[in-house]
Amino acid sequence: ELCRNASPPVTTLAEFLAKGADERKALVQMTGEELLDVEAFCSHVGERVVKASIGVEDENEIVVGDVAEVTVQMFWKHLAKGEAQGPANAPLFPGAKFEEWWLFLVDAGARDSTRIVHFERVLDTNRLIEEKLRFQVTKAGENKLVLHAMCDAYAGLDHKIELTFTAYAEDEFERKMPVHQEDEDLDLQPTLFQQWMGDLRGDESEEEEEDGDGAELDESADGADRKGKASKPTSPAK
Repeated sequence: ELCRNASPPVTTLAEFLAKGADERKALVQMTGEELLDVEAFCSHVGERVVKASIGVEDENEIVVGDVAEVTVQMFWKHLAKGEAQGPANAPLFPGAKFEEWWLFLVDAGARDSTRIVHFERVLDTNRLIEEKLRFQVTKAGENKLVLHAMCDAYAGLDHKIELTFTAYAEDEFERKMPVHQEDEDLDLQPTLFQQWMGDLRGDESEEEEEDGDGAELDESADGADRKGKASKPTSPAK
């Protein structure tokens, strides 16, 4: 109640964690021991930073039909490099409970405003987490999406990020595919089928040449035989 009546009011756990120790002390009226418990809790939970951006891989523009991706980065400010978040502060829970985050990408332009475009469950507890939410672009013009990052362990740590992008219609933007010189050179080379057909034609030509040479030899032999018979002297008649 004291936090809600403060100026400005503090209504979520995330807002409370973003305050400094002296600011938190001024917000609540607690004994020294109680304040130590509060600070120990705040140090353990820590402050989270969630960022999101949208785009198409290796492209500067977004066109209808593209598979776009929302890149989500979650950063735990209280952890040092190489550290990971420990179990949630839940002393009454029967076992160790680690944080789980759910990422929901919602189409804000839908009539019911609840159409989920993509969602992911995040179990990673590292200091820096990156997730990619992919979806196909189906509408030209301005598109509005809302990213909800929701924590299952603590109330008041959820994040909401609004994303807006403009998509071109397929007939409005012609995407040129880059072609490397090596690929162009490959187009000049015969394909495996063409090489095989060329070898086959070569074999057929060689067979035809061999058949032609054989026929010429036969004809030459026949001619020689006829000539020999014609030139052979006849025996005188007795």
